[in-house]
Amino acid sequence: MEHNIEPREFLKGVWGSSATDVFAVGENGMILHYDGIEWIKMKSPTVEHLYGVWGSSSSNVYAVGALGTILHYNGLIWSADIESPTKEGLRAIWGTGSSDIYSGGDSGIILHYDGISWSEMESNSTAWLLGMWGTSNTSIYAVGGFYDGVGGWFSPDSWDGGVILYYDGNSWSELKTDISSRLFSIWGSSESDIYAVGAQATILHYGEPADGSECFFENLYEDNADKVTSLRNFRDDVLNTTRQGKLAISTYYKLSPFVIKIIPNNRWLRSKLENSIDTILPFLGVDID
Repeated sequence: MEHNIEPREFLKGVWGSSATDVFAVGENGMILHYDGIEWIKMKSPTVEHLYGVWGSSSSNVYAVGALGTILHYNGLIWSADIESPTKEGLRAIWGTGSSDIYSGGDSGIILHYDGISWSEMESNSTAWLLGMWGTSNTSIYAVGGFYDGVGGWFSPDSWDGGVILYYDGNSWSELKTDISSRLFSIWGSSESDIYAVGAQATILHYGEPADGSECFFENLYEDNADKVTSLRNFRDDVLNTTRQGKLAISTYYKLSPFVIKIIPNNRWLRSKLENSIDTILPFLGVDID
């Protein structure tokens, strides 16, 4: 998609409320808007670099950036009269609604907006947070990496691994990962289908394979759809509501393909396994009847 807007600044973030209402932000305070026909340059109240943009509607949009910059668009004009509680760079923003917005950035900074004011949250991390996404105010993810600045922003030597933080509605905690590259962005279609991407072509996926082909229980209970549904409900409604449960789900889907390959296509063995598992599941609250 071409446009003739000058200067040709690097654009860092994009968000829209519809196909005819899209905002893009970038370096030196650049803000663009697309109305479905063309991109236009909007009047910006700052010259600071802007990294993220998100809104709850076309008339309630926020942009964040360097030195703790927070801008607000009311449907008519952008303003910079918001008191920010930090001077750290803000690089990501996401929210559930107009009175529940989160922004993350440099040195582990995370802010929350409650509809009245912005305040700093305890992130329990020093990582630089570059992307945020969630499904509710009790399930939010922030991704990034640990930056030491020695070799510059674009040097892999300046980053010491990637990080994923998770907020359960009470506190932020770090989810264990084994990746060496920083992560830039995160998005999901649901609690059990989440993707994160980063440097060195890193792509992470959390959740169940789309076709169920690598799900051990899907294979074990291939002739009993009701049991599979009960197990999925247990995963989504119970395990997926806690940090430990999410780790259990992630570990399960990592091991599941190997278990499927190890267990031979032996009906006797499969029957024994099914009976043993059926004995355990009711104690976990899984309805298998």
